[in-house]
Amino acid sequence: MFFRKKKSEETELEKRLRELKLRKINYVDEGFDSLGTEMNADPKAIMRLKPVNYYAIKHSYILARLYSSEDMEENYVRFFRFEGERECGRTNIYALDRELTSKVLAKVGIII
Repeated sequence: MFFRKKKSEETELEKRLRELKLRKINYVDEGFDSLGTEMNADPKAIMRLKPVNYYAIKHSYILARLYSSEDMEENYVRFFRFEGERECGRTNIYALDRELTSKVLAKVGIII
């Protein structure tokens, strides 16, 4: 007999994220364990991450899910760590300002 894992209740912020535009960015897996602490202290810690093509490092990488409103006034990011195509870690959701979000996107070639 199999039991389904109960889903935890979604927060208001998680519901809001579904309405925003999603961009996925892959980063080299360097220091995922300290990333959450650094992002709590200063969201500019995201700039230390090195973007990379998924196919170059698909065995182990950090996936950033960047959520933005149409006018880029509301921006959030959440990081996930993957090893061998399995999620093995995630961070909280962090708010980013418009300027930092545009720098993050410019780093991967998306100019706003």
